[in-house]
Amino acid sequence: MIQRVQSIYLLLAALSAAALFALPFATAPAETEGILQDGAFDISDHVGLIVLTALIALIALGTIFLYSNRTLQMNLGKLNIVLLMGLLGLAAYLYTTIPTTATVALGIGLGIPLLVLVFTLLANRNIQKDDRLVRSADRLR
Repeated sequence: MIQRVQSIYLLLAALSAAALFALPFATAPAETEGILQDGAFDISDHVGLIVLTALIALIALGTIFLYSNRTLQMNLGKLNIVLLMGLLGLAAYLYTTIPTTATVALGIGLGIPLLVLVFTLLANRNIQKDDRLVRSADRLR
């Protein structure tokens, strides 16, 4: 299970997605109302961001244990990629709607979904390699 390369990639994707709960997308001086009330734009500022991030982390973690069903693993990886695009789109939309006169500095949390995307793509690639290896071994029997 964990000795497979794709399991490591999926674990890294889940941990990276979980890191979004601690890292902000952007920071700015605190405002009296809106997303930047606490001075940071992070996933706790919108319910949709929380739900998408939790789903992404849980799917990546759960996919590790489906090693006996490679097709389902690949499909869940593709679903995770779609959810990541939704997370990025929602975060970008919310970022562009921030009404502020101060300068907003981008945070490290903005790059984390891209890191999760890379880990998920690498995991899917290795799952496909395993699938091809098993199919070629079945042909030899």
